[in-house]
Amino acid sequence: MMTKEEVFQLGADEDTLPKLLKRNYERWGTNVVAIRDKDFGIWQEYSWKHEYEQVKYFGLGLLSLGLKSGDKVAIIGDNEPQLYWANLAMQAVHGIGVALFPGATPTEMEFILNHSDSKFVVARDQEQVDKLLEIWDKLPKVEKVIWWYWKGVSGYTQPFLLSWDKMIEMGRKHAEEHPGIFEKLISQTKAGDTASIYYTCGTAGQPKGVMWTHQALIGSTQAMLARFPLSDKDNLLCFLPAAFIGESLFNLIPHLITGAKLNCPERPETVPLDMREVAPSLMLSVPKYWEELARTVRAKINEAGVLERLAYKIFMPVGLKVGKLTMVGGKPSPFLRFAYWLANLILLSPIRGYLGLSKTRFPLTTGAVLSVDILKFFHGLGIKLREVFISTEAGVISGYAEGDIKPGTLGSPFIGVEVRIADDGEILMLSPYVFSNYFKQADLYKDVVDEQGWWHSGDVGYIEGETKHVVCLDRKEALTTFPNGTKYAPQYIESQLRFSPYIKDAIAVGGRGRDYVTALVCMDISNMGRWAERNGVVYTTLIDLSQKPEVAELIRGEIDRVNICLPPEIRVMKFVCLHKGLDADEGDLTRMGKLKRYAIEERYKELVEAMYSGNAEYLMETSITYSDGRKGVVETSLKIWKSRAGEETLKQRG
Repeated sequence: MMTKEEVFQLGADEDTLPKLLKRNYERWGTNVVAIRDKDFGIWQEYSWKHEYEQVKYFGLGLLSLGLKSGDKVAIIGDNEPQLYWANLAMQAVHGIGVALFPGATPTEMEFILNHSDSKFVVARDQEQVDKLLEIWDKLPKVEKVIWWYWKGVSGYTQPFLLSWDKMIEMGRKHAEEHPGIFEKLISQTKAGDTASIYYTCGTAGQPKGVMWTHQALIGSTQAMLARFPLSDKDNLLCFLPAAFIGESLFNLIPHLITGAKLNCPERPETVPLDMREVAPSLMLSVPKYWEELARTVRAKINEAGVLERLAYKIFMPVGLKVGKLTMVGGKPSPFLRFAYWLANLILLSPIRGYLGLSKTRFPLTTGAVLSVDILKFFHGLGIKLREVFISTEAGVISGYAEGDIKPGTLGSPFIGVEVRIADDGEILMLSPYVFSNYFKQADLYKDVVDEQGWWHSGDVGYIEGETKHVVCLDRKEALTTFPNGTKYAPQYIESQLRFSPYIKDAIAVGGRGRDYVTALVCMDISNMGRWAERNGVVYTTLIDLSQKPEVAELIRGEIDRVNICLPPEIRVMKFVCLHKGLDADEGDLTRMGKLKRYAIEERYKELVEAMYSGNAEYLMETSITYSDGRKGVVETSLKIWKSRAGEETLKQRG
């Protein structure tokens, strides 16, 4: 194992992100591809020289506009080369990057742009520019908006709008007038300079601006690379939002440290196809992504022909046996090795290829609890999925090492990281590579970082025995207590339910005066629609489908499957199939797909009360927007169902 000193060993000429870019440009120039971008189905390749020059001239263009040291530059758009080049450019000329989620609403954009004091905004296209125009009068500190994709916006005449090409032109002129200025500015960047501000998801209030220095970002990434090593021969696929710190720690900065090639998908919706073409070496995503993949595979097997289903029935158990062994560093017997070779040839390898994970050494998940069943499922497919514990404030905390995978935990601490548990069960973390402060909210920093430097995560958990694996139960405020004193973690139940190919989201409710668990369930529309078609279930609308008795019986079977594995006191007794999915735009989810638990419970407060009041259904009013822009309200009768455990238990209670 590498020592701490061996991991964190970059020199003074490599201690900031722009310096790493300059080093790679000097090392590889035009000889090596740095980044690829898919456009109209064709991969466009850009060398390190091209990347460096785009960063250089865009950065000098910002100087021409009046950027000063410490000024904030916001960026919003999909994962394309310009997103990364703009980010590095502002840092190279001593600005600070502020990334926003592409799906941010105008209201969300207004808050972050004003709170961060952003002077300029770099936006991809007409969609983002239109949102900015809608709130322009409410952005007094924003001076210019720079766009990089021309379609729809090239004809706009507002004086504060500039194109990417115009910025490059201004930068070239500035370089001619000030020879050597860009290289001088890069050499003057310091490890302790603030590089970026990442805003939290705001699950419990307004987002907070989390300040990260170059040193902390690079150090946290190096700790990750010590466990998941990459080289300049590796490929990375960029599809996580730049506003998520994981995109920097697992894509952009490894690209700069190791030279691994970045690959930008054509559009967010083409990621599955682009994944197959790139076959990335490392891929980080959130549980919802892996849950969706698992649902897709299981649904396709259910819909497959007789031979395909038979192959799955015969060979998947072989994969699961080998996966269980390799999790803990074990070796299969000669007979099992042969059976696995056959399973891999006939079933497992084609599935991995279809998912685009045939060459992925480090498939990773972060952001919420992942079902143990899903983890085992992927290992059964030969996809060695690993949990990693990441925070906007603390960077990388823990994760699975090779041969040390224990489902239900978040792995052992990364090198340079210490983890301990406070007296009240809160997970605490200590590392030199964490955030430096909250922007404009230094008083909140003292609430989460104590005098000894320990960061208080707000998560409750424990450290498991000799393995030193970190176990996270739930957020402190989400851990729930029943009237009899029994405690439970809602997200554990929810993660088990989401393993079903027919359940996209689930919200477990109980405690706080309620003496049993109920669940709000959102069906997976695609899989449920295909199931209904195969089984002759006739419906008119998705709302109608969600309330069909046949659908309720299917969901009940999935809940019963989970209940069998749960202690009796926390089994789901009642459930409702919601008539619509959860939506980040409506405040149900964060932009990374996490449940906003209290917002959801408040929205469905009366429905939840009906579930505990013995009602058989509840009349729900729902606001809708028609395709022509008209708004209206529809009433839906949501039926309240009992699980089998609920029928038995509630009958006994009378």
